[in-house]
Amino acid sequence: MTWRLMGAALLLCSAVHAAPVDPGMRARVDGLLGSYRTVSVAEWRALGPGAALALEAVARDLQALPTRRARALAALGVVRPEAAAPLVRQLASDHDTPRLLRSAAVDVAPGVLGAGSVEFLTPYLRDSDAVVRQRSAEALAASGVAGCRAVVAEAASHPTSGPFAKTAAACAAALRESSTPER
Repeated sequence: MTWRLMGAALLLCSAVHAAPVDPGMRARVDGLLGSYRTVSVAEWRALGPGAALALEAVARDLQALPTRRARALAALGVVRPEAAAPLVRQLASDHDTPRLLRSAAVDVAPGVLGAGSVEFLTPYLRDSDAVVRQRSAEALAASGVAGCRAVVAEAASHPTSGPFAKTAAACAAALRESSTPER
């Protein structure tokens, strides 16, 4: 009985995420994902909304290389941020996800989560993975004053050397500069 329920659940879940992807669009997306050069935002957007299904399929593909999945996630954030947001949340929080892909999800978060990214990213400053911590600090620092405040507050509990400290120092300087009245 339990196996039947699990099988039904798997079928339902795969049906939700297995929307048909146009083979021509998939080939164009695969070509850009495999490009040796940086693909511009304009090139991703030129593919149109149909690219979102193909990009999401690659980003969710457990058999694909983490680097390919990370590129697909970043491109999905450009093509259709609202589709990328739940995937960003899922991948960043799953400790079984490869480090590179978790880091990519943290990197993409400000672009797809908007104002909610500071609240989302702040706990990752205390993540068990140093790379994820650093990427979270960098993403928060780039997101503005609120993000910098979170980085500076968290830096008090970290060693004074290393990349996190450099990001915190840059944030502290930016905060001092922004609070200085103009003459």
